[in-house]
Amino acid sequence: MVWGTTFVAADFGLRYTNPYNLLFMRFAVASAVAVPLAIAFGRLRELRGELERSPVWLLGVIYAMGFLLQYMGQSLTNVGDATLLANLAPVFVPGLAWFMTKESITKSQIPITGLGLLGLVLIVWPDFGLGSRSLVGDLLLFGASMSYALFVVMSKRLNAVSVGSGLALIIAVTVFLAPAAILLGKLNALDLEMGWTGWLYVVYLGVPCTVIAVALYLKGMGSISASTSGMILLVEILTGLLLATLLFRQVPTEYELGASVAVLSALGMSIFSSRQAKSIRTEANMTSGA
Repeated sequence: MVWGTTFVAADFGLRYTNPYNLLFMRFAVASAVAVPLAIAFGRLRELRGELERSPVWLLGVIYAMGFLLQYMGQSLTNVGDATLLANLAPVFVPGLAWFMTKESITKSQIPITGLGLLGLVLIVWPDFGLGSRSLVGDLLLFGASMSYALFVVMSKRLNAVSVGSGLALIIAVTVFLAPAAILLGKLNALDLEMGWTGWLYVVYLGVPCTVIAVALYLKGMGSISASTSGMILLVEILTGLLLATLLFRQVPTEYELGASVAVLSALGMSIFSSRQAKSIRTEANMTSGA
């Protein structure tokens, strides 16, 4: 849900600076907070150990690329389109998980994936052919979805599913975003021209939407499958659409209402099937123990 608010916050933030600078400053703030948090919670050694793992830096490249594509695409379109097109990842996660990690696709995941895809199609379909969106922006946002899907699968495969992994990942992403900000964003030492309002959006993007959200996500990934996590990420779409409706007075269309029902159904089925599978495993362990 917190990640769903980033599209609105980024839309406001892009009014004060370019996408390269905004993205780098977001993760720079997050990195500045991550280290003290690691010290405060006694995870400094874990953070240091994660930074020495090459998989964390590989994930950092994938994640940084996704964010770059998203922010570049969002600067060319509106918050509603960005929310939708950058959240196609859940549709690709089950297939990628099966292809890369041989994670089995259960019978329940097929209708869940279908409902998720239906919701996305219902939302995006009315906009096709209107000519109001930038084709380049659409392609960039689609590329961001592919990067995020790859990140979801790889983070599970490379066992980067701890709070320490999340904090180390934030630092790695910051390192990879620095050249883009300096070379493409023409970032100076401190972009003080943003004013306090612009920096407020940067801090919000950096702390709740990055440090807290990434830590919670990777911690949750330790107990569920990549496919399940991908479907739960569909809640980002609902959060983003709700905020767009409230803040930008965008009245939901019948397509968006139908899509919301489909996405909520997919989310509910995903959570139910996950709990059911956990219950079966618990009963099996108790039986074998007896």
